[in-house]
Amino acid sequence: MSKNIIFITEQTFKERTGASNAIDGKQLFPMIKVAQDMYIMPVLGSTLFARLQNGIDNDNLTVSEKTLIDSYLTDALIWFTMSLLPMTMGYQLFSKGFLQKTAEESNAPSRGDLEILEKKYRSMAEYYNTRMIGYLQENYNSFYEYINTGSGWDVVLPENKAYTSPIYLGTTTMSRNPRYVNSSNGLGVPKNVYVTPNAGVSTFQVNELNGRTTLLAIRNGFTKAITSSPTANSGYLQVVNATVTLPTGDLTESGEVFIFQYI
Repeated sequence: MSKNIIFITEQTFKERTGASNAIDGKQLFPMIKVAQDMYIMPVLGSTLFARLQNGIDNDNLTVSEKTLIDSYLTDALIWFTMSLLPMTMGYQLFSKGFLQKTAEESNAPSRGDLEILEKKYRSMAEYYNTRMIGYLQENYNSFYEYINTGSGWDVVLPENKAYTSPIYLGTTTMSRNPRYVNSSNGLGVPKNVYVTPNAGVSTFQVNELNGRTTLLAIRNGFTKAITSSPTANSGYLQVVNATVTLPTGDLTESGEVFIFQYI
């Protein structure tokens, strides 16, 4: 369950969308929170999501975190919130149940019109989510919690796609990012492989890495640098094709989880 800390203010929402200043902020807050929990948190991952909330609460956001919020997250959250409002703002819960609001000298749109608005706003929000994912993948070194997600049943790992359409629409703009161009693999977005090797070994095979470029390695939630040479430095892992070798004198422990990101 996330804290009651939202990433945008009522005023920012109204200025960016042109919404009426007469709207009560108490009506907006629940939908802003729902939107960021449902659509923003899966993109950030629950660990980075919590870090940004704590950063706002403690007033200690880094420059990179402020850029993420101001230049990417805000636009996505605003339009995801807008996609939730067409249905929710027209109705209110009273003691008699849900009642539809009416206003003089105005016409209430049909349900079909509201659904069209919802889909339009959702499409706009997903565009901004795509840009945010690209920014995070390009600058992952600036966001420790984006890579070091930790473990546990309630940990949500970051998603690498923003659109939820059940129809495959082809390559997205992210896969055209030059950071992921590789002479042997061509264009593509990073993929993750999770490995739990046998306990007590110093080397193990990860077939998915064979012939690929390994971007990063994580051991039990801690990022390790990658080297192609033998090393005694516990901050490194040796990766040569599909063979992963631990630092000299180190052995795997029971249940250890390794994560490798590759293209």
